[in-house]
Order: sequence, then C-alpha cells, then structure tokens
Amino acid sequence: MVLYYIAALSRKLQLFTNGFALWVTLGAGLAWIRPDLFTWFTPYIGPGLGVIMLGMGITLSFKDFKEIFKRPGAVGVGVGAQFIIMPLLGWSLATAFKLERDLAVGLILVSCCPGGTASNVIAFLGRANLPLSVS
Repeated sequence: MVLYYIAALSRKLQLFTNGFALWVTLGAGLAWIRPDLFTWFTPYIGPGLGVIMLGMGITLSFKDFKEIFKRPGAVGVGVGAQFIIMPLLGWSLATAFKLERDLAVGLILVSCCPGGTASNVIAFLGRANLPLSVS
C-alpha cells in the first residue's frame, strides 16, 4: 500500500517537473505584474542557491568528471562559447539596438558571466550532461 502512494507521488512530481518551463513562464509573468509578491524571498536567495547547488552536487561523483576530461573538446567548446561567442553576441546586440553606453556595458558584462546555478538547474532537470555543465 505504501509503495502505491510512493509511485503515485512520484508520477505527480514527474508531471510537475515536466511543466518546469510553464512554471517559470507563469512565475516571471506574475513577478512582472506583482513584484511585491516575490520580495519576501530576498534574504533567502543565498541560502537557497546553496541548497540547490548542494542538491545537484550530491548527484555527481568523481567518475562523472573523469568522463568529462576524456572529452576535453566538449569543455573547450563550452568555454569558447561562454567567453568568446556570448560577449560578442552581447556586443552585437548592444550595437544593433544602439543602446545607451551604460546599458550596452551592462549587457556586455552580463553576457560575459557564466549562467552558473541557473544553467546547471536546467541541465539537471533536462537530464543533460550535468558534469559538463558544471565544468
């Protein structure tokens, strides 16, 4: 009987997880309309990110990273994309949209920053190569 409830809960959680893009979109829309609903979480952002990173880190092992370093080209492509393509794309967008200097600098700086926890969460939920994303 307990196994039945665990299986049912697992199915519901899987359904909830599969709707991640929908929840993010709805949350972003709600935050756009009513940002005051989300300000209560401000003091908990640091600890929340820590819990998320710990949770993903627990799923990884040294064996996962050994597999990554057997394919250094994949890490090289990721590093190149992050530190060459992304800043160039930020600069291109700033130039194409003729942004003010301060906005352009902000866009270029943000495009130089790795996605960090957010990209790792998406890789984890999408069952992508999490060790590669972390690397």
